[in-house]
Amino acid sequence: MAVDAGRSAQNPMKNFEDWEIYADFYDRQDWTGLVVYCKKEVAFNPNDLHAVERLVSAYHLNGDYEKAIEFASQIYRQYPDISAFQDMILDALFALGKTEEDFDWFEYPTVIRLSSDVANLCYDYLRPKRKPRDLHDLCLELQKHGYLAFSEHELLDYLELDSRFIVNGNNPFTIKISVHKEIQEYNKKDIRKTNDLEQKNE
Repeated sequence: MAVDAGRSAQNPMKNFEDWEIYADFYDRQDWTGLVVYCKKEVAFNPNDLHAVERLVSAYHLNGDYEKAIEFASQIYRQYPDISAFQDMILDALFALGKTEEDFDWFEYPTVIRLSSDVANLCYDYLRPKRKPRDLHDLCLELQKHGYLAFSEHELLDYLELDSRFIVNGNNPFTIKISVHKEIQEYNKKDIRKTNDLEQKNE
């Protein structure tokens, strides 16, 4: 589906048909075309931060990581409290084989790497839940603590090596994760014992 050049005087994302055009670039993985389209969108309304975010994402998909950093940096300098642009800068830095150390931040970001601390956060989140949660839910919970320097698949591989977790399913998109109930009960007993001892010592 070709982009109508006659739309240059309009907002290119203002109606459903334009969203279809945008989605079509994704379906065809035409990242160069997506960059051109998103640049037109930003040119029409440079104050539209959603349009700017889409352009930075398009640069990243096209492998233009330096451009993604350069463009996202301009917005980050203006709006340092908007985490989306901070995260996009980090995405591009890691894609270039760099780290958070290679950027001049207003406020240094919290970057979370796979470790036992991550597994413990997942365990603490799942332990009181009555129903299993999917992988995406876990990542959303972890994102409350900072930028995740790992993928959902990497997190899944890590948790599968931890005997506390039960992973049901083969499809990463539908997998459900819970924790062993006997471990839950064991921890509850430990907590009760600790509380009893603390009360006796008071």
